[in-house]
Amino acid sequence: MKRICSLFLIAALLLFGQLAVFAAPETMAADASGNSSELIVITKPQNQKDSTFNGAYIISGYGKEGTVVTLYQYDFDAADFKKVYSELKYIDENGGSQILKTPSEVTIGTSGLFMNSISLKQGENLILVRAENGDEVQMMLLTVTKYNYNIIDLIKSLTD
Repeated sequence: MKRICSLFLIAALLLFGQLAVFAAPETMAADASGNSSELIVITKPQNQKDSTFNGAYIISGYGKEGTVVTLYQYDFDAADFKKVYSELKYIDENGGSQILKTPSEVTIGTSGLFMNSISLKQGENLILVRAENGDEVQMMLLTVTKYNYNIIDLIKSLTD
C-alpha cells in the first residue's frame, strides 16, 4: 500500500511539476516580441486602438484552438508590462472577507473565439496581448483610453 501511494505521489509531482513550465510570465519587457503572427486575430478593439468612458473593457477575437491568451497592462513606473489579474471578493464559511485573484488568461476552445475583460485606469492604457501555443508566441500591443465625463474629455472622445 505504501508503495502504491509513493508511486502515485511521484507521478502527481511529475505531472504537476511540468504544468508550471507552461505558465505565462508575470512581467514582460516593454520591447517584448513574439515569433508568430498567425495565432490570434483581435476583433475588438478594431485597429488596435479604442476609447471609452467605462472602467472595464472587453478584448475579443478568434484564433487557433489550444492557444493561451494572456493580458498584460503597462506599468509606467516600472517601465514594463504586468500580468493582469481579476479579483473576486467573497465571504468564506467563517464569515470572513476573502479575495480570489485569477490571471486574465483564456484558452481558445473549439469555437475558436476568445474574450477577456480588463480594468482600465484613467487616461491611456497600454495593453499587451500575449498568445502562446506550443513554441509559437504572438504579441499584440493595444491602446485603450479611458475618459472622464467632463467637457474636455467629451470633446477629446469625439476625435478618437
